[in-house]
Amino acid sequence: METKQKIFYDDPGFDYQEYWQNREYENRCEQIAVKKLLDLIPNKKAKSIVDIGAGFGRLCPLYAPLFKKCLLVEPSEKALEQAKEFCSSFKNIEHKKAFIEHLPIPNNSFDVVLIIRVSHHLSDLQTMMKEVKRILKPGGFVVMEYANKMHFKNILEAFFHFDWEFFTSHQPVSLRSSNRRAYFYNYHPSQVRSLAFSQGFKIIKRYSVSNFRNPFLKKILPLPAMLFLEKTFEPLATYLRFGPSIIGLAQIEK
Repeated sequence: METKQKIFYDDPGFDYQEYWQNREYENRCEQIAVKKLLDLIPNKKAKSIVDIGAGFGRLCPLYAPLFKKCLLVEPSEKALEQAKEFCSSFKNIEHKKAFIEHLPIPNNSFDVVLIIRVSHHLSDLQTMMKEVKRILKPGGFVVMEYANKMHFKNILEAFFHFDWEFFTSHQPVSLRSSNRRAYFYNYHPSQVRSLAFSQGFKIIKRYSVSNFRNPFLKKILPLPAMLFLEKTFEPLATYLRFGPSIIGLAQIEK
């Protein structure tokens, strides 16, 4: 995360754990996708994983039982302290304060890199991808999430506003949060794919996630119904790049 994002997450008026309390649908959708992608990685018990931008360790219970060594990297002091408490039951976890642009991690030191809800804080993904490549062992894997510029709602809005440039531009879209303290960036899937390829990554699998993230739907439908819709329509949603978030698995060349 960039410095301005770190200040945002350390703001006394903001609690990242509290932020997730009303987002169980998104949380479960991301957990399901990440688990399916981690299942594709062989011999996890002998491998190491680093969760970059780990926040309070939300996904820690998902991967900590699977890997021999886990490292949580987070620039926010507040979130890092929360992570130490949230993940205290796991003895194979270490914590490190750092920004993703400058990771204090030796070259070729991890088998798997996990990056969830981080890329939307970055105006340029190239530096991040270079750092990921640097710290990964040859043949290592990255599980990465990014905000999808080409999701269905954005496409509809662009169409009805006659914004034809939206459909041809592969540049990230910058959005301001409602509190105007942070920027968020949406990325074109083709741009992310090209960047991954340029850094020597082969994309293995991807999922469109949180496809029914809508305040009205979340209000009228119980969580099990929302997750049923997510599971049922996931193959089509992935094909259409329908959802606001995409999570993929890629492997660096050996």
